[in-house]
Amino acid sequence: MWIENMNSEFSEKVIFSFISGKGAIGKSVILSIIARVLSENFSKILIWDNDIFSPLQHFLNNVEPNIRLVDVLENNLPINKALTKINERISIIGGGINKLEFGSEISDILIRKFVELIKENDFDVILIDNHSGFSKTIVEFCRIASMNLLFLSDDPTSVLDAYGLAKILNNAFGVNNIATLVNNVIDKEDGNEILNVFNLATKSFLKKEFPNVGIIYYEKELKKYLLYQDVFVQIKNKTEFIQNIRKISSNMINFVVRHQKII
Repeated sequence: MWIENMNSEFSEKVIFSFISGKGAIGKSVILSIIARVLSENFSKILIWDNDIFSPLQHFLNNVEPNIRLVDVLENNLPINKALTKINERISIIGGGINKLEFGSEISDILIRKFVELIKENDFDVILIDNHSGFSKTIVEFCRIASMNLLFLSDDPTSVLDAYGLAKILNNAFGVNNIATLVNNVIDKEDGNEILNVFNLATKSFLKKEFPNVGIIYYEKELKKYLLYQDVFVQIKNKTEFIQNIRKISSNMINFVVRHQKII
């Protein structure tokens, strides 16, 4: 496939692809918070909302792009026109509601627009918010990512769905750079139990154990983040929740360095 010839375009880029087997697992919210934590050390961060059917990142980041990704696709616009500033360090490509049928070629179109944007902008870190489940688009973006962050939660179906997604990506498409993140659990014991179940399945049937970048515990005031994103992170800067997100962000960067996916 043509994307295999494009890997050199991303050799010096740090690209995190956020994936989950099921929806409503907190993936998009955590991505948005991680973006703000990473902006403490990186000056140019991009959030790419890869969900053109039910995007959330514009809402989570309290911006309303004049042009969204779906507008670019429908009207064949330059992708830079859809680039919107969230703050001085973070920009977003918003998803939008798809009104047209693109068919199976949509993944190729999305990748080409992504490549176009990366060539024209010097981003330090790129965070891709994929829709839940499996699609050709997810495969293509996972294949160019420095790391694919697979979300788990205490919902039993999330573990089953995450295992299925990991199996397809790893066995069928050779995506090896997958790491897990357990979100919204009561305590460390609860998080480790979920990890143990997931790892038992992957070791038994895939002969592989995926590394874990962290466990995020339930934060009762997280709803406030939806209204006061930057202020929330600043106010909660010294809390266990944000310190944990900061540690996870560091683990993500270290994962990329260890796997030599950047130069």
